[in-house]
Amino acid sequence: MSFKRSEFLGYLYDCILFEYAGRLHQDASANVDMEELAGCFEHIRQMYEDDEDDEQLLGIPSNQYISKQGLNHPEHIKDYILSFDEGCYGYFPYVVDISSALSFNYYNTYNDHITLHGFSGQEVQEFLDNYANGVPRKYHDEIAAIIQGLRDDYWQNRGSGGTWETLPSGMRGATKFCANHNNNKREKKLQRQKEIEDVERRRREREEEEARQEAKRREQEQRRREEQEQKEREQREQRERGAREEAVRQRNSAITKYMNNLQVSLTSSLQRHDEIESLRETLEDELQDYFDDDDIEVHLFGSFASGLSTNTSDADFTVYHLPYGDISELADALKFIGYHSVSHISNARVPITNFYDPENGVNCDANLDEPMGVINSKLIATYRKIDNRFPTLWFAVRQIAKKHDILSGSTGYLSSYALTMMVIVFLQDVTSPAILPRLQQQHTHRMVDCEVDGYDCSFDRNWSNYRTYGSNNPKCAGQLLVDFCQYYGYTLNYANKEVNPCLGKIRSRSVTPPARSQKDRRPKDWPICILDPFITGRNVAGNCQRDAVDEIRLCFQNAFEALRVSNINTAFRR
Repeated sequence: MSFKRSEFLGYLYDCILFEYAGRLHQDASANVDMEELAGCFEHIRQMYEDDEDDEQLLGIPSNQYISKQGLNHPEHIKDYILSFDEGCYGYFPYVVDISSALSFNYYNTYNDHITLHGFSGQEVQEFLDNYANGVPRKYHDEIAAIIQGLRDDYWQNRGSGGTWETLPSGMRGATKFCANHNNNKREKKLQRQKEIEDVERRRREREEEEARQEAKRREQEQRRREEQEQKEREQREQRERGAREEAVRQRNSAITKYMNNLQVSLTSSLQRHDEIESLRETLEDELQDYFDDDDIEVHLFGSFASGLSTNTSDADFTVYHLPYGDISELADALKFIGYHSVSHISNARVPITNFYDPENGVNCDANLDEPMGVINSKLIATYRKIDNRFPTLWFAVRQIAKKHDILSGSTGYLSSYALTMMVIVFLQDVTSPAILPRLQQQHTHRMVDCEVDGYDCSFDRNWSNYRTYGSNNPKCAGQLLVDFCQYYGYTLNYANKEVNPCLGKIRSRSVTPPARSQKDRRPKDWPICILDPFITGRNVAGNCQRDAVDEIRLCFQNAFEALRVSNINTAFRR
């Protein structure tokens, strides 16, 4: 074992001061002469001289060490003490001041001393704790042996008190300075510290667990509150949705009721249909008699043939096999027979004659050898029979168009025929599920082969094949009218799309417009494209100009906005 001499001596000096201070009560004070301190160190030197095996006590020849330091002389003690700043290593809790007093001995000299203040119980414990933890353990037994030796032989047991014990070297040592005592003390302190740390750890764990439980409780409470809020929000949204749905249902019901009443008020009666059919038969007989030709046939087409006629509809006829095939010949015959207001237009795309039947009170139009109109009317009539919502919707759309002044094919707006194609394709392609089938796109075994002027006019004419076709779509006529006006008012891109009744679809333009004239070969401007179901390259709205199409779109927009808020009168301009 090797000692650092100055370090050991500093610790020993602090312990000697503690022993002196330990004699005093708290707040008491006493002086310790330098001579007495020098005597302590002289006694220590003699202790080692008296011990035959002093190497085992300090590990060095302590008598030489003490004599080298000169600490057995008061002046050397004073110099030594002055070399320290406030104690040796800071364990002694008070500043040590050296004072001098005149000694009235024979030599009349000054006697140096230090003043010590008494330790409180707490200060004693702090010093001993600092000693136990701060002084290297290799010094403990040596210091303990020295302090006990001073107590026994020099101080006459007037030290700080306390027990002694036998050291491993066999010498007696002051217990409070012994290595074994301080090891136990440190272990107890560590144990106490560990127990405190364990208690603190358990406290922290308990607090953390409580914090977790509280966080969990708050989280559960937050979740419960959010779930409750979500439930209330869903219930509120459900009520609001239910209220909206009920409002829409009531709106649709009111619109449907209006549409049904409108259809009843506008639709020509069965009696009127019988009258028109009787007129056709009579006209056929009269023309056969006039031309003396039994091959002449008169066929009905248009609204009375399709079943979409109104109280004010004209009767449309086409005459087959008329001798000479001249529209003026037909007009002359009608005048001769006795019909009123007969006129004819020879230079129209389809030459036509107009006349009035006074017996039935109906205006009539007739042309020659135009079977396509008859086929068109049969197609529309088949669609009309499949689902009752179609004619109800058609009459409503027709009335809106009429009241908004866009129902006039001759003045560049929509004809009734074009409007009918828009309604049919809407029910085929826009509504979902579809309400009307695509009669021209059915299986071959259902189709009735028909070709007119090189055009395929085949379609499934058996409407009973589709009795339940639209049953998967529960929308009432009122809702369909709202949807129709919204689609043709806002959704359809008129410039790029075509209404294609042959395919039953609304799709991108597929037909190139014809030339404007024989001299101007540029394609016509088609701001709207509604194709014929059989003459698939013909735009039945080809005469509509851009301004007219803007008015058509605006008509349906205005009707939609009015219907959306149940303003039926505004929608129908009533």
